[in-house]
Amino acid sequence: MNLIRFLLVFQGKIQMNESRKKLNCQSRQFNVDKISDLPEDLLVHILSLLPTTNDIVATSGVSKRWESLWTKVHKLRFNDRIYNGKRYDSFLHFVEKSLILHKAPTLVSLRLSVGPKCTADDIGLWIKLALDRNICELIIKHYPDHGHIRLSRRLCDSKTLVSLKLKNAVLGAIWLPTCFSSLKTLHLRYVKYSGDESVRTLISSCPSLRNLVVKRHNEDNVKRFAIIVRYLQSLTVYLSPLHGVADSDAYVINTPNLKYLNIKDHYTDLCSFEDMPYLDEANLDVAFTHTENFFESLTSVKKLSLCLKKSNAQYPEGIIFSQLDHLELCTCDDSKWLNILAMLLRDSPKLRVLKLNDKNHDFVDKYCSCSWNQQPSYVPECLTKSLEIFEWRNYKATFRERDVAVYILKNSTCLKKTVISPKLKISGEICDHHIIREDLASLFMGSSSCELKFD
Repeated sequence: MNLIRFLLVFQGKIQMNESRKKLNCQSRQFNVDKISDLPEDLLVHILSLLPTTNDIVATSGVSKRWESLWTKVHKLRFNDRIYNGKRYDSFLHFVEKSLILHKAPTLVSLRLSVGPKCTADDIGLWIKLALDRNICELIIKHYPDHGHIRLSRRLCDSKTLVSLKLKNAVLGAIWLPTCFSSLKTLHLRYVKYSGDESVRTLISSCPSLRNLVVKRHNEDNVKRFAIIVRYLQSLTVYLSPLHGVADSDAYVINTPNLKYLNIKDHYTDLCSFEDMPYLDEANLDVAFTHTENFFESLTSVKKLSLCLKKSNAQYPEGIIFSQLDHLELCTCDDSKWLNILAMLLRDSPKLRVLKLNDKNHDFVDKYCSCSWNQQPSYVPECLTKSLEIFEWRNYKATFRERDVAVYILKNSTCLKKTVISPKLKISGEICDHHIIREDLASLFMGSSSCELKFD
């Protein structure tokens, strides 16, 4: 029996070695150049994943099959920084030749990252060649440390552009008149305009626009930034604290089909809103001091994040946030957020998630003697019927904040989860988290099934 078992094992090893030899032989045959036998569409897709067009063109020397494959890649990316120290005209020639030899029926995307040596004429020629190839997405970025690049009028001739993303560019009267009939995505990052009217004309010339991102700076030459787009669904507006503008600046926002709104701007003074009945999410960190229809325009929102430290937006009586499910409120200014919280709790009958957070991380006096004197006269409906999650980040344990915590924990009968994260320092001193935990854990809770956590 032992002899038979030995012979069977020995025979199995011989068969395994023969199988390995056959596999190695097949592998050597495949390595000859089997990748070139892949379908052309697959090879072109593989090439499109390379980081720059320089890398793509370099593959033309692999074999005869690869000589012209790069001309069919539908995404081209050029960056003149890789020509640092070399003759710049070689970069210009390379971009021009690449666009001229391009054979794909549609140029899906062209990305140009350029510096100070690139001129408006260079950009203009490349744009013309791209337009001739029915370009869908155009991205032009000028290095921020080299000012702005002026764009050509030829850009206005596009009927195929679906996405246009510009950074550190100059848009003058080149837009008048124009119509981007197919444009759905427009990003304007640190762009210069010829004035208020050029912005209005540009944006209104995009009837199909769905996604707009605007990042402003103090040299954009615009005082009244008008965003009037009927079918816009996503809007992001950002003004860097390092790029302040005059107090007279204003926004006019009329976007009746908007679903997502994100504004961070601590300098612009006035904002005029129209109703947004389909709004799903709004994140607002603003300093508007003369706001028209601010809260009224948000009453359909489902998820709302507010920081109104420098804003004097007036909360009107009689409004209802009938769809509000998720509320995040910044607690950086005691003079505003307490009263706004009381009114939002009162007017949000379906609120399920409440988050409080000091986003600006200001130092405060722990022993502030003021208490919360604007508690609702009756327990809001959301506390007794819908609120399930309560989170407080950077909890400072002032008398006011403790009043709020006591009120919410006491009256929220449906709470399932509460998370408290005390602030690390209060008035410059290390915060004693142990004392805060003991204090809050000893409070009466209206929900017997609530899980209380401390981060």
